[in-house]
Amino acid sequence: MANPQLVAQDIPRSCSPFAACTPVAEFSCASRITRDADEHAESLRAWDQRYEQLTPGGFEGRLTDVWLGGTQLFREVTNQIVHQAGRAWTGAWVFGVVLDNQGEGAIQGSPLAQGGAFSLGCDTDFLFRTPRCLDVVGIALSRDWVETSAAATGDRSLQDAAAAPPRLFRRCADIDELRTYLRELFTAIEVDSTPFRQPNAQRSVVSALAGTLSAVVSGDSGISHAASRDARSRLVERAKAYVLDRRETPVTVTELCEFLCVSRRTLQYCFQDVLGVNPVQYLRAIRLNGVRRELRNHPTGVRIGDVAARWGFWHLSQFSADYRRMFGELPSETLRAARA
Repeated sequence: MANPQLVAQDIPRSCSPFAACTPVAEFSCASRITRDADEHAESLRAWDQRYEQLTPGGFEGRLTDVWLGGTQLFREVTNQIVHQAGRAWTGAWVFGVVLDNQGEGAIQGSPLAQGGAFSLGCDTDFLFRTPRCLDVVGIALSRDWVETSAAATGDRSLQDAAAAPPRLFRRCADIDELRTYLRELFTAIEVDSTPFRQPNAQRSVVSALAGTLSAVVSGDSGISHAASRDARSRLVERAKAYVLDRRETPVTVTELCEFLCVSRRTLQYCFQDVLGVNPVQYLRAIRLNGVRRELRNHPTGVRIGDVAARWGFWHLSQFSADYRRMFGELPSETLRAARA
């Protein structure tokens, strides 16, 4: 699927009016209802931007701004056509996903169709004319994180995207998957952000996002078949040993790739070929077993939500469904039996 490059215009880099900004280092979640475009622009932390309302009528906006250990996620809902101009914090690579819109917007002067997405290279001044009604999620990853991940895994797709000019992505299966994940994520955050204070939950979210973003920007869902069957088996055995040695600290796919020095696609193919499951399914199974073990062995004075968050589960209804599918009972039933 073609991913046409956008044409940057109107704000020359040499005379940009937008100053460098500082990201938030620790977990933070802030939600705000706004009635003014300027107030809305100022609500997005660490960004330097200016909003101009272009259509008549009362402005209504909602912004949820979340920081997970240096990664920023925000959901922005507006009801008027607005011209946005500015820049994210220094070193941020930004990927935007349109969840819903009425009418067609434009970013860097190029049309942003319904269901689409866009990428802004690090330290890029942006111009965005929103549709009248917009619901969009932005993901900002630091250049340092992207480069470190690329060096460890050999997967340069995100690093290349971060260094590239702005790009527009048409709707595809990977973007639809990302959109569904982001809807569920923000629903969970808006109901109760407490589980996301757990470092393991944060790592789980960032790793999941990185994997899907890599598939989107590479535009290639194929999997490398370079390794022989014996090599694939050895790689999976090394991965299993690494995971089982770290039961108390749930391992992410990114961490496995770094340890094994392979790309996500290679890891995916090896696990699917040898175990019949993908790495995400395997790691989820390990984490589910970790929760079950903790509920059974330490049933006194524990909350299921706290235990689940420690093992990287933030979507509690999905966690309960996965747990029941895996063990044939709800986590509450496991806990009740352990207390009996």
